[in-house]
Amino acid sequence: MTGIKTMQQLDDFVRGATLLGTGGGGSQKMGKDLLLDSFREKKEINWISMNSMEDDAWVCTAFYMGSIAPLSDEDKKQMERLGLKKRSVQRVLVAAVQELEKELNIQISALIPVEMGGLNSAAPLDAAAQMNKAIIDADLAGRAVPEVAQTLPRLNKLPICPIACCDAWGNVSLIRQTHGYDMAEALGKMLSLPAYEPIGLACFAMRVKDARHTVVEGTLSRCIKAGAAVREACEQGRDPAEAFAQVTHGKVVFRGVVEQYTWESRGGYMYADNYIGGRHNYQGHRLHIWAKNENHISWLDDKPFITSPDLIQVVDAKTGEPITNTDLREGMDVAVVGIGNPLYRTPEGIRILGPSHYGFDEIPYTPMEELVK
Repeated sequence: MTGIKTMQQLDDFVRGATLLGTGGGGSQKMGKDLLLDSFREKKEINWISMNSMEDDAWVCTAFYMGSIAPLSDEDKKQMERLGLKKRSVQRVLVAAVQELEKELNIQISALIPVEMGGLNSAAPLDAAAQMNKAIIDADLAGRAVPEVAQTLPRLNKLPICPIACCDAWGNVSLIRQTHGYDMAEALGKMLSLPAYEPIGLACFAMRVKDARHTVVEGTLSRCIKAGAAVREACEQGRDPAEAFAQVTHGKVVFRGVVEQYTWESRGGYMYADNYIGGRHNYQGHRLHIWAKNENHISWLDDKPFITSPDLIQVVDAKTGEPITNTDLREGMDVAVVGIGNPLYRTPEGIRILGPSHYGFDEIPYTPMEELVK
């Protein structure tokens, strides 16, 4: 059993989870605040290996779903018209898991984070601590993804329903059956829109014997290692971006300044275009990154470069701190790290997470190792 025992480990964990979130995965501050509450309440914040669980035990995933884009003035006015002023549910993931247990008349023994990210790795860990449940040292994607339908259980054809959905305003919905994974994603996203912020979902209830084959193992431990590597590099005067790349078996693929950054919120997702002008060894070159919540497609000097399912993470050039797409601004001095994601390098994995899934049919998926020598 491993976990968070000190404030430094908590900081390292959230930093590392956000670093592996590829520009998405939810608010780092919100995830840290949730974990801090459990830490100060002296709750046990631990994770366990999947191998330590009985085959017939029940597990599920719990996560936040919704756009990470900032609210517009019109959004804020509409919230006032709907009376959305005081949140009545602090921990929507706890509420969602409890609703799923009631729906299925089962006891969930452990949670599995749906993805990496400052919120979606930290929040299920907090929820597990609050409910005195175990959490598995794993996740369902090895990175952050904009759609729950892009996670590994889909590749193994495990049922996503029922889905319990709870928001901070006290609204509870159950999706008992859907036409398919993509429809489940669409319905969940629709429920997030009137909440004007990400909502909590619990789904993919499965036996451990099925879950064993549908996770990326060791990712919570990986978060602490990545976060600590960046912190220690800064403390020792080393390059934090290189430290992050080394601990994740990735590579620094670009350095520069954000010259242009545009985004819009549409259909419950944040779409963004980030243009980085090269500096140092990359002087005279330009990197363009396209995001749907997370970073998915990139072009180096207008030629296709690293794409999902591999990871593209933008970090602060000086501190190595992760920069989510919500916080990215023009003028930032950044480094870009690419990390391979081999579990998705199958025809179906590339179909649901590669360039063509996002409408870039003209871009074939190429493993990043072939692009960056």
